[in-house]
Amino acid sequence: MQKIIIALMLTTIVILPGCMTSEGEEEDNFHGDSLDSKKVNDFSLITSDNQSYDFGQETENKVVIIAFLFTNCYDICPIVTYNLGMIHESLNQSIKDSIEFLTITVDPWRDNITTLGEWKLATQSNWTHLTINDLDEQSAEMEELMNVWNNFDVGLLIEDNATDETSGRHHPGDYNVNHSTGTVIVDHLGNQRVWWGDYDWIVDLVKEDLLYLVSEIE
Repeated sequence: MQKIIIALMLTTIVILPGCMTSEGEEEDNFHGDSLDSKKVNDFSLITSDNQSYDFGQETENKVVIIAFLFTNCYDICPIVTYNLGMIHESLNQSIKDSIEFLTITVDPWRDNITTLGEWKLATQSNWTHLTINDLDEQSAEMEELMNVWNNFDVGLLIEDNATDETSGRHHPGDYNVNHSTGTVIVDHLGNQRVWWGDYDWIVDLVKEDLLYLVSEIE
């Protein structure tokens, strides 16, 4: 099986240890893996409604919970989406106003706005789903999406199920996507604070981490 590695993508993620309690460092108050407050770089992508989405503008003074997935995933991605949906539906409107839920595709070649819209409807994931329209690997949109993946340490591996017809194409129709990331929670100042692995999800504890960060908003 031919393997095409996306340039600059990491194939593994090193999760930084939780904050220590030694002098000068903050105590770890999270159930998920604490991150070292890495800043989210502002970005602009396209929603499933074909509208431009500016991260900085849309998430100002909000806590953000972000899942990276693709709609051709038939195992963990629907589960993560369902888990996010459970949290989303359990929150009252006042709390929801302080939180931005986001899904960002790792497979823009198949997850166009129509596909993401159908996924959103089928999974009842009533929040923003993001992709791009211009799939040219040199395009500004593709560069923007790849920068987002890099910023969140998304390890992305395209496994090409090559045939004589598809092996010469850069993005063949028959391929699998392996991505090494999880759900990231960003605080209201735009810092990545908590990471939950896709297979480690405990809904109540993810919700507690989310609400803890909401409590930090003044």
